[in-house]
Amino acid sequence: MYRHCPSCTRDLGANEALERFPVGRRLAYDTERGRLWVLCSGCRGWNLAPIEERWEALEDAERLFETAEQGISTENISMARIREGTELIRIGRAEAPEVASWRYAQRISKRWKRARWASGMGTATWFLWASGGMSFLGGAPLLLLAAGGLGVGVHGALQRRRRVVQVDGPHRELRGGELGRLLLMPVGPDEPGSDGWGLELRSTLHEPIRIPSELRNRALRLAFLDLNRDVGRPQELDAALQRVSDAGGPARIPLLAAQSLDEGKSWSHHMGWPFDYRHALRRADPVLRLALEIAANEDSERVALEGELHRLELEWRDAEELAAIEDSLLVPAWVRRRLREWRSSDGDGEGATER
Repeated sequence: MYRHCPSCTRDLGANEALERFPVGRRLAYDTERGRLWVLCSGCRGWNLAPIEERWEALEDAERLFETAEQGISTENISMARIREGTELIRIGRAEAPEVASWRYAQRISKRWKRARWASGMGTATWFLWASGGMSFLGGAPLLLLAAGGLGVGVHGALQRRRRVVQVDGPHRELRGGELGRLLLMPVGPDEPGSDGWGLELRSTLHEPIRIPSELRNRALRLAFLDLNRDVGRPQELDAALQRVSDAGGPARIPLLAAQSLDEGKSWSHHMGWPFDYRHALRRADPVLRLALEIAANEDSERVALEGELHRLELEWRDAEELAAIEDSLLVPAWVRRRLREWRSSDGDGEGATER
């Protein structure tokens, strides 16, 4: 199997999940027609695997898909992610586990890498200035790094200003800085639509503000863009996804997190509550914050994934036409004829049994 996309020459990557077919991080397969493709992450090309390398890999892919914990499906196509990180796209109806969180976790990872880059740029600028290295290198590198750091800071500030949650008609808005001070706490069953948890903002200047239930997810999504900016290491993301899975789905994560904070079990350090509100989201441990962000984005990510599945289905139809032509050139006519007869007789047999 080639390891680079024939269309754009990009490396197709590797996987450790399919021992007998270790090429690609995103694979599509069709057990009925005996097709296996490696999808390119650059040009989105569907690269058909050689026919002699498919059969055992198809069995492995089907077995892994059936045991996957995270995925989503539509009528004609299904997508799942196995723990090792490989994405499997199954052609044909299948019941995939209804958890779309794993795709959003990839965005968190990219955000964390950008934050590390910005932090490293600022550290490098300070080091060059403090060590007197600018006299050797000249002023241009310092100006370049400082301009880059300033640009990142201004962009972040502007983004925070745009993050608004309207909590009391036109009279009260929560903006980026305030969203970082939200409290997550259990609430009584008598509050409608609460599901046992609520968000509140407390300050010395205003009365406590309770976030309406229909705005809670939006408030969490916007708050965590800053609160989780510096977290997202691979081990933290894996632990957060596992926590979502162990909870029985994203919908239960906020309630469990609120209970955990209420019991004082989820702070990121052990200094105790007197230094902050017990339910402060900014004090929760990174894994819990990541799990909450993933849960808050589940609905929007599910919509995005359904759109991605629709696009994959359109791409598959084009790829299948080419694959049928390629395979017809390799498989003798008498074999194709026997396969059609076998499928036809198998269908008649099923119909006769039903009758």
